[in-house]
Amino acid sequence: MSIRLSGCTLGYNRQTTVEEAVRRIAKIGYKGVDLYTGAPHAWPQDYAVKEREALKKLIEDLGLVLTGFAVAGGGLGLQYNFSSPRESIRRLTLEYYKDNIKLANDLGCPLMNVLTGHVLYGTSKEQAMKWTMDALQELVAEAEKTKFILGLHPQYIAESPLMITVDDALEMIKELHSNCVRIIYDTAQQNISYRNFMDDIRKAGRHLCYVHGADNDGIRWTHEALGKGTVDWEGIVYALKEIGFEGYICTQSWSELPNDVDTVMRDSKEYLEKVFAKTGVNSG
Repeated sequence: MSIRLSGCTLGYNRQTTVEEAVRRIAKIGYKGVDLYTGAPHAWPQDYAVKEREALKKLIEDLGLVLTGFAVAGGGLGLQYNFSSPRESIRRLTLEYYKDNIKLANDLGCPLMNVLTGHVLYGTSKEQAMKWTMDALQELVAEAEKTKFILGLHPQYIAESPLMITVDDALEMIKELHSNCVRIIYDTAQQNISYRNFMDDIRKAGRHLCYVHGADNDGIRWTHEALGKGTVDWEGIVYALKEIGFEGYICTQSWSELPNDVDTVMRDSKEYLEKVFAKTGVNSG
């Protein structure tokens, strides 16, 4: 089996253009790249047709595979919230996700993560979930036109109380009832929310489409280099092997400045390659 590595541009968001981030990820030796689609990186509204064509060509010329989009949302994009009491915000959020699907079609991207929003005081959890699921039903209809994958992304409770665990995501998958809806597992988020890595990966099973890889101390909401925290990477890789996962682990480290992102991305890649060698995984 083969588990491959991708690097997300998110860590470079406050330091370089998305194009420069892509170049650096390729130079470090990643074979896949994941684009952050919040400003000032690959924000869909900011990329005209010719700019999309140029970005796609850059990725191809560097010998990279475009593996996914990391959308703005949660703590990194409070303006995007499916459960906002303001209808205009809910509509803006849905349009942002639809714009991401159009950008993905233009660039040849297979999937993106989907985040539930924060719930403001005065809005019940039930109402927030209804607004969210109504929007996701509409988003699913759009994704099914091109078989684009929507990866439900459990978060930690300070970002959203609606989808915290893999079990929450599985319940949403049942309701959405579409082959386009899968699960993205975020190791840094789950190290805080529900540190039961191997069982969660087993639960996700065939629904698991992607892994966001980062580390932390299990207390603070940071996304450090892989191997620099308490995430059980060896156990995670063994569990991925057990379920026959053959997708990407995408390094997504973006902790607060000052942060040497080049070193974080390089250290993460080298650490995970050692774990792969120890666990008998072919990294492709």
